[in-house]
Amino acid sequence: MNARQTMLPGQTRPAAQISFSRAPSGISYVSRQEVGYPFHLGRTLKLPQDPPGMAAIYLQSCSGGLFAGEHVRLHLHAEAGTQVHVSTGAATIVHSMLEQPARQTVTLLAESGTLLEYLPMATILFPQARLHSQVLLTLHPEARVLMSDAFCVHTPSGSEGLPGYYRAHLEVRCPAGRLLAADRLALTGEDLQRCLPGVSGSFKALATFMLIGQGLPVDEVKQGLRTALSALADSYVGVSALPNDCGVSVRVMSLDAVALRHALHLAWAAARLHLTGVVPQVRRK
Repeated sequence: MNARQTMLPGQTRPAAQISFSRAPSGISYVSRQEVGYPFHLGRTLKLPQDPPGMAAIYLQSCSGGLFAGEHVRLHLHAEAGTQVHVSTGAATIVHSMLEQPARQTVTLLAESGTLLEYLPMATILFPQARLHSQVLLTLHPEARVLMSDAFCVHTPSGSEGLPGYYRAHLEVRCPAGRLLAADRLALTGEDLQRCLPGVSGSFKALATFMLIGQGLPVDEVKQGLRTALSALADSYVGVSALPNDCGVSVRVMSLDAVALRHALHLAWAAARLHLTGVVPQVRRK
């Protein structure tokens, strides 16, 4: 599992490529899917309290998580006018790694007039896990994107030690390739163990949530998110505007994964309410 892989060629194509189109009736649907190991794509769902015509899909892993030396790639393309919700059926486990780290790269393409929600469940870091997670978004005019990146730590029974590191890179570019916004996070197990005041304190679960789009009423969106998240006793939250008029970012630090999931749902509900007038139900997974 941790041996250096020298015999296999590096993966260059995404393990999953999924495109969404809009039917004349206004319903969004999966128009293209090339899904290989380790992904499994469930059927398209139409869920209560989703905007009319929205397509919801859940990606699952057949491999049991991320392992040493893997580089898993996912590409999602929301064509013009679509409404799409993409999540995962369960949290992703990053297993212990003695040698090579793992990488995960998600590329998102949101065409004009789309509403794309990419909201996977949190990544769980086991002892000695090392992961570099990238989410790279190309944002067209009038597109709206909700996306999150979250992680927590867990030490299974019989194991010991700290996670190696978690590195997250979120990037937003226009169709011409100009960088609009970027967010980077790097944290080691030792950082969390130190419980530094003003850095991580006693919090063990972290997330970044973004509502992305140009021409948004940023002050109104920030106030709505702050109000929705103001009563959380077990999370610390910061809300700020993204540069280049491309939306709002929320950083969440929570005591555990349960508190983090609750905070992210509140952020999603506030953002969805602002964009569509509809509050989503809590999803049972």
